[in-house]
Amino acid sequence: MFSLAHQKAKLASVNPRAEIHGQDRKMAVDLKFEVKVSNDVLSEFDPSLKSALYKKGETQGDLIDEPGHLPALKFPEMGAIKWGKDFAGYNTIIHYGVSGAQDITMLECQVDNFRFDCQDGGTVTVSFRVIAHPEPTELGRLCEMIQQEVEMSLIEPQVETVQQLFGEAA
Repeated sequence: MFSLAHQKAKLASVNPRAEIHGQDRKMAVDLKFEVKVSNDVLSEFDPSLKSALYKKGETQGDLIDEPGHLPALKFPEMGAIKWGKDFAGYNTIIHYGVSGAQDITMLECQVDNFRFDCQDGGTVTVSFRVIAHPEPTELGRLCEMIQQEVEMSLIEPQVETVQQLFGEAA
């Protein structure tokens, strides 16, 4: 499953809104992130995705003898690719400050709207949305970070949490 640990990311947008839960309204926010990572991340979405989009480089094919090293785009004209998978139960942390005491931690987030912008050389810009429920005091800090690079962690749900959500068959 897709996860990030202390990854530099651009917080592209923050969209505050209200969710209706029965008679109650709950503050929610859509956070759009962009991260530039190795194309190895594609294997976290599907084991064959990286090899479907990348190949060995023609000029360096003999220099690096590692089967997983695929830096050249197979289809450079393709452009960005949407990926329809969504994930629930993630914890999202925006690391803020030096000690970690000011980190913004949002629990039980949904992660979706993936888009892969594959680049020659083995880099992929992954953009995605995190649907979260921050504390009201944290929303202002998130808005201050719009269009800035932040350090974030995206922590996948533990197996016990998935089993609680979907039953023992998960």
